[in-house]
Amino acid sequence: MKNALQIIIVCCMATIVGACTCTNAIKANYVTITTPYGQMKVLLYDDTPIHKQNFLQLANEGKLDSLLFHRVIHGFMIQGGDPNSLHAEKGAMLGEGEIGSPMEAEIRPNHIHKRGALAAARKPDKVNPEKKSSGSQFYIVQGKVLTAAELNEIENKRNTRLKNDIFYKIQPYYEDSLKYYQAEGRSEELMNLQLQIMTKVQEMAEDQGLFSISDDDRYIYMTEGGVPHLDGDYTVFGEVVEGLDVIDRIASVQTDIRNRPCTDIRMTVKIAD
Repeated sequence: MKNALQIIIVCCMATIVGACTCTNAIKANYVTITTPYGQMKVLLYDDTPIHKQNFLQLANEGKLDSLLFHRVIHGFMIQGGDPNSLHAEKGAMLGEGEIGSPMEAEIRPNHIHKRGALAAARKPDKVNPEKKSSGSQFYIVQGKVLTAAELNEIENKRNTRLKNDIFYKIQPYYEDSLKYYQAEGRSEELMNLQLQIMTKVQEMAEDQGLFSISDDDRYIYMTEGGVPHLDGDYTVFGEVVEGLDVIDRIASVQTDIRNRPCTDIRMTVKIAD
């Protein structure tokens, strides 16, 4: 009887906790980002729930209000969300600040870096191999329209980089044999071993997943534009559905050597219907 009562209590507690979690979740799909250059309406994706709720929470609490778009690169993207930008002096270096803690990556193959994509900024792979996202910094893609040849080149560069990384990891295991065959002038054995290494690299790259832009994504990049070389490396969690021209206006401003606009561009982020 005692065990049955304990089970009932645990179940009731779990129900209460679950209800609280649902109550705390902000039920909204859109935010508006207002700037001196106009307003953007942004759709937040349901299949990136961590990032969606985080952004809604930041907007609900006004924590992004008056922060700067501190990094602007024409033909690439506009970036903001650094809390250190709130009272930053002119010319001060920005980009290291963060509200809250890094978030687990929610990288989805169906969300690409097309024009207007909203994505989470993050620290580089060397210090962030899990590709965790910043708790507040984000960027919005401007990008550019690309040709088929340019898309092919992006694929080749990404895959070459992957293969080079794999090669440098496994090369030490073969180094002694390579040196021996080379010193002894055993060219045939050397060539066979080199071929074996390259075959191994190719197999490992395929296992990890070679970078490929689908036909549907190619069409988007060749008509709407974007920055496909970032796909698969950063979490895209929304897209601008109104006000794409605002991105162009901001991306066209004069910037300093750190890509910070010479005239501050502050934002207000609010939950929208």
